[in-house]
Amino acid sequence: MEKTWNEIRDAWLRKTSLTEEAASWAIESINKSEEDIYEIQKIAKKDSFTELDEKLRLLKKSIKSHILEKENSLDDLTLNTTNSAKLQVSVPSSLNYLMKAWAAAEGRDLSSVALQCLEIGLRTMKSKGSIPSAALERYDVACKKRIALAEVNNIWEEYEGLTVKSSSS
Repeated sequence: MEKTWNEIRDAWLRKTSLTEEAASWAIESINKSEEDIYEIQKIAKKDSFTELDEKLRLLKKSIKSHILEKENSLDDLTLNTTNSAKLQVSVPSSLNYLMKAWAAAEGRDLSSVALQCLEIGLRTMKSKGSIPSAALERYDVACKKRIALAEVNNIWEEYEGLTVKSSSS
């Protein structure tokens, strides 16, 4: 095997543009499985492809679960931890008519027009300083942590690919 998990992890920690706090927080999702990773490194050296394949499959499932668990822990404001939430709002009939006409004119559905209006409105409010700074700070931290989790997932997949490749060679 060309690179060990420690080498890949440490290289990522050195080169990531994320804060040390966000990177460390995200890498915890894989650190929970480090003993299993080291066991896989030993198996890969023995050239036992069937055993390695089974262990990797189980480890991958476990790591993906830990990453999802970490991502879900970001949303501690509500009980809903999905990537999107359904929001119901009441708008005056004239605004509803305007959005329906807009959607029809562009061949879009009403929900996509409403989402665009909400996004533009929030961005405008953010740029004008109308959103409380505490809310923006929490949002920024959550965004950085989601990016960190995506990067950790990528380095895990890189390691997994190297492990499979080196054991099948």
